[in-house]
Amino acid sequence: MASLTGVSVGFLGLGDVGRPVLRRLKARGAEVYATSRSPALRYKMARDAVNICNTPAEVAAHIGSGIIFMMLSQDTLINAFMEGDDGLLASLSPGALIIDLGPTSPEMARKFSQLVRKGGGRWLEAPALGSEQAAAEGRLTIHAGGEREDFDRALPLLQEIARDIDYLGKIGAGQSEKAG
Repeated sequence: MASLTGVSVGFLGLGDVGRPVLRRLKARGAEVYATSRSPALRYKMARDAVNICNTPAEVAAHIGSGIIFMMLSQDTLINAFMEGDDGLLASLSPGALIIDLGPTSPEMARKFSQLVRKGGGRWLEAPALGSEQAAAEGRLTIHAGGEREDFDRALPLLQEIARDIDYLGKIGAGQSEKAG
C-alpha cells in the first residue's frame, strides 16, 4: 500500500461505489476535492474530511494539472459535470487527467476524450467493476483505454482501488471490454 501524501485528486460521482473509492484515496493520504449536487452527499463528504467544492469547475481549479476521477452512472451526468460555466471544462488546466471510472459508452468515451483534449487535458477511460465492498477493500476490476502515458500516470492511484487492472489500448477499448 503506497502513500498518496502530497497528491491532490478531484472526485465526482459519490454513489455506492464512488464513496468507498474516495475514502480509500483519502485514507492513503491524498488531498481530495469533490462536489455533489446532493446536500446529503456533501454532508457525508464533510464527515469524511473531504474538501467540498461548490462546482466541478472549482474542483478542476483546485487540482490544476493533476488527476480528477469521475464515477458517474450515465453519459448525461458526465455532460452535466463537464459542460457549462461551472463545469470541469471551464477551469480545466493543461495536462489535467480525467479518469472516467463509470460505465460510459465507447462512443461517448471518445467524444468526451476529444472535448477534454480540446481544452488541453487528458482522458483515460477506466471503468471500475465491482461492489461497494470490493471498492472499500481495493478489489475493483479496471479495464483501461487511452494513451499509454496517461495509463502509466494513473496506475499508482488505480492500484490503490483495484487488484485487477488491464490496459487495453485506445479510447473505447476499456468500455468495450466492460460491455463484452
